[in-house]
Amino acid sequence: MESINTLKGYDKVSDQENQIHHHSPLPKPSSRKTLIATVSIVSLLLILAVVALTAGIFTHSPPHHPPPISSASLKSICAVTRYPETCFNSLCSSSLNESNSKFDPESILELSLRLASKSISSLSMSFRSINDMPEDAAVGDCIKLYNDALSQLNDSISEIEKEKKKGGNWLTKEVIGDVKTWISAAMTDGETCSDGIEEMGTVVGNEIKKEMEIANQMMSISLAIVSQIKKLLLIFH
Repeated sequence: MESINTLKGYDKVSDQENQIHHHSPLPKPSSRKTLIATVSIVSLLLILAVVALTAGIFTHSPPHHPPPISSASLKSICAVTRYPETCFNSLCSSSLNESNSKFDPESILELSLRLASKSISSLSMSFRSINDMPEDAAVGDCIKLYNDALSQLNDSISEIEKEKKKGGNWLTKEVIGDVKTWISAAMTDGETCSDGIEEMGTVVGNEIKKEMEIANQMMSISLAIVSQIKKLLLIFH
């Protein structure tokens, strides 16, 4: 009897479950469509959010700054000189170390003059370091000559800076003529020093000889650029 009652009890439970399932309404088709539409819209919004975030990352990333000087363009300028390799290596290296350096023939001319002035100043100090033999007049002469050469180059730089402050087309025929004259005089000083050392048989060491060579080449480079500046301006403007 217990087993029968148990089975009857089970039947009652089953009947109750059937009634529950029977009375639970199934989602209407319109409700399903609404649910699907909602899921689609949420998914689309998530995709748009991801795309916007990705675009924002690339938009606000630090801008890429090109190098201050184009290698090909600098080579074109240096091609007008007698020492294109020295010109390119010196000017390219110096421009990369200057955050405000620009690429145009006028700026390259000014930069070449500053490098020439720097090399002359260093060379003059090197000559002073070996000027411990009063009887060796050649070394003393070279100190005076390169001091004069440095003054000539600094005059060129000062003239350019003064004219640039006036604005407009500052690189006039008169300015170009003055700069050419000063550089030529500085180069003459360097050549006179070299001739004096050779004639006197003065031993100055390989390091100073190398400095003299670089200084004379840098002055030659500046002279070549200022001499061809008008042609270069037509090419690059």
